[in-house]
Order: sequence, then C-alpha cells, then structure tokens
Amino acid sequence: MSIPTRKSKVESPALINEPISLPVDWSINKRAVKDAAELALKAGGVVAIADKESNDAAGLVVRDLRVYCKAVEAMRVAETKPLLEAQRLVKFLVDSHLAPLLAEIKRIEKMGTAFLEAEEHRVLAEQKKQREEFEAAQRRQFELDDAARKAAESGGRLAQFEANKKLEAAKEVTAAIIAAPEPEAIRARGQSIKQVLKYEVTDIYALVKARPDLCKIEEKASAINATCHPNMQIPGLKLWYENKSTFSTR
Repeated sequence: MSIPTRKSKVESPALINEPISLPVDWSINKRAVKDAAELALKAGGVVAIADKESNDAAGLVVRDLRVYCKAVEAMRVAETKPLLEAQRLVKFLVDSHLAPLLAEIKRIEKMGTAFLEAEEHRVLAEQKKQREEFEAAQRRQFELDDAARKAAESGGRLAQFEANKKLEAAKEVTAAIIAAPEPEAIRARGQSIKQVLKYEVTDIYALVKARPDLCKIEEKASAINATCHPNMQIPGLKLWYENKSTFSTR
C-alpha cells in the first residue's frame, strides 16, 4: 500500500496498482449466447396454449428455460463467491488499517470543538467588555461636555481650559475604543465549527402520529404473505388471491 503525503493531494492510496477487470474467460462466450438465443427463439414460438399438446409443449419450453437460467445463476454464484469474500477481506483490512487514524481524527476534532467553543465565549465576553467600556466612555464624555459648557458660561478661563482638556482626553478614549479591532476567535487554517443536529427517537408511534413526514413507512411483504388472508379486514390494506400457473423443471 502506498502512503500519501500532503504534497501529493491528488494521489490516493491503493491496494492494487491496476484497475480491476474481469478475466476473459468470465465473459459470456459464443456458445452461451447461441444457447440463449435458441431458447429465446423456442420460447417465442409459444404464442397460445389451447389444448393438451400445446400446454405440454409450453411446459417443456419453460422447463428448458428454467434449467438454463438456474445453471447460469449457479455459475454466477460460484464465480463471484471468491470476489465477495475478497471484498469482505479488503474492507476488513482497510477498516482495521484506518480505525486508529479515524479515532484520532474524532479525538482531535472533539478537542478542537471544545477550543472553538471556548473561543466563542471569550469573544462574546470581550465584545461585552468593549461595549461596556464604550458606553462608560460616552457617559464620561457627556459629563465632561456638560462641565465644559458650564465652565464656558461661568466665564472662568482656567476652569474652562481644564474642562476642555478633560473633554478632549475623554474624546480620545472614546475614539480609541471605536477604532479598536473587533475581537475574533482563533481558528486553525481550514478549521470551522457548525451546529450538527442530533436526535433520539423516544416514541416512534407518537412521532409517526405527530409528524409522519419525518418517518419512513412501508409495508413488510414477508409478514403480509405469511400472516394475512383475503378474508381479513385490515385498514389500509387490500388483500386478494390471483391464480398463477407454474411449469416445474421435473
């Protein structure tokens, strides 16, 4: 197995070097194509069943079709069994290989989530502090502005000078708070946080009753065939029998 690096982003690890292709001898050979065509031609000759002879002849055709289909299906099962086993083994191999790495991803991302949540709380606290400082500076500026106005009205130059000096200093404090950068959360490159919806079904019947659009409801065919009868009156379910003729391979 080749090991990918950060520099080879377009590459991916592979268990095999070449793409999988079917062996030539797994193709549908000419003989099989010929046999299937002959059977299809023979089946196409059955256009009506009107008497014992045509019924028997149709039964023989169906028997030949069934025998051929079962043989081909059996061959498919036998040929693909090793592939299915190999698929399971490869999946087990890959799952085992990646399990500790995926666990580390989950562990580290959990710590990253906790850090980003702490950062959000820090930013909110700093924003609140910044807002409170601005409001306090504004109140102080309003108070000094009122004091400077009163000093100007009183005519005292020294008092007016001191009041204006304090007012200018307060304005500078307010301007500095306004110009200060907004607090931002620290994040690593490519790191993001989002809310992921989690759920637990506590009562499936209550959920179906309240919000059927949130549920997947479908009939269970095996249970219907095993337990139901046309004489049963089941709300939402229509039951009946249909005749079906079958030609066996015997």
